Amino acid sequence: MMLIRKPPCHEDGHFYSPVVNTEDIAARFDAIWPSPAPDLLGIDWNDAFHLQVLREFFPRHIAGYDYPEVIERPPTPVVDAPAHEPVQADQAGDAALPAQDLAAKQVASDDAAAPVPGDESDGASEAQPAPQSEPGPEPEPEPEDAADLDVFYTRNSQFSWLDSRTLFVLLNEWAPKRMVEVGSGYSTLLSADVNRRFLGGAMALTCIEPYPRPFLAREGGLPGVTRLLQERVELVGMEPFLALQRGDILFIDSSHVAKTGSDVNFLFFEVLPRLAPGVRIHIHDIHLPHEYPPEWVIAENRSWNEQYLVRALLMYSTAFRVLFGCRYAIDRFPDLVRDALALPNGRAFGGGSLWIERV
Repeated sequence: MMLIRKPPCHEDGHFYSPVVNTEDIAARFDAIWPSPAPDLLGIDWNDAFHLQVLREFFPRHIAGYDYPEVIERPPTPVVDAPAHEPVQADQAGDAALPAQDLAAKQVASDDAAAPVPGDESDGASEAQPAPQSEPGPEPEPEPEDAADLDVFYTRNSQFSWLDSRTLFVLLNEWAPKRMVEVGSGYSTLLSADVNRRFLGGAMALTCIEPYPRPFLAREGGLPGVTRLLQERVELVGMEPFLALQRGDILFIDSSHVAKTGSDVNFLFFEVLPRLAPGVRIHIHDIHLPHEYPPEWVIAENRSWNEQYLVRALLMYSTAFRVLFGCRYAIDRFPDLVRDALALPNGRAFGGGSLWIERV
């Protein structure tokens, strides 16, 4: 079908637009970001499992977390131009913006219409806030020589502090047979290293990443990674996800935006309902029970909305349960978090990882 593309019907900030009006949001700051965070109706935060993770899992495994805080920055090399141009943050169709670029959409795979367990239809129908104590140090920028980046280090800008340590601890505790990662980066370096050094390479690690960094796309791949699917997740199909069984992990770090044809819609409406019971799911940049950080909403105007789908998914849910929320743990058990991290200065910084389980 040939469609004539027209200008947006509504300017950003209009109440029909998915992009927020930052002035209106700022005027309602105290109502949107109350302190302390409110109780969320219908969500059982599973405090007992949080306590087990902090009191048992962390002490059992955290001593093995031996990754450097920073790595030495090598001299800037002369490199070839990147294979793809980065999309500007204000460009329509950016995967991380709610405005959609219809011209870029492709026909979805037929297997996305597989029957949903529990669905009676016939199948017709993709930086963390600090706790209230003192803020943490500025993250270390990514090394300029990305082609040589093949080891994880903690003070990166994307997956650090409680997030990275929790992933390390849970991988060691659970020793899953399979892990599918949607969206690859620093978490991939960490997961692959845990697989090599602590799990004996027994975890089949599949990475789904349309724009892999050089360490993942290079010839021979990244040791510890079993398979790279260099494609948008909504075009991959269901095969990697249907292979997951009880005790396996689906690790999601998506575009964070639900919109027509997006990765988030595919993951929440096609993948999650079809997962086998007992599959554990990680979703990144989830700040519940808080709103998205005001810096993201007002200063950066990200207009992310994945967190609202997560909240709706968990409300009064009998199909999914909370396992561990990094942001929740920092609020609810700050002293235990500090003790669990075993940081020499005793301070605990932020996190945005949420771990849930298909029941």
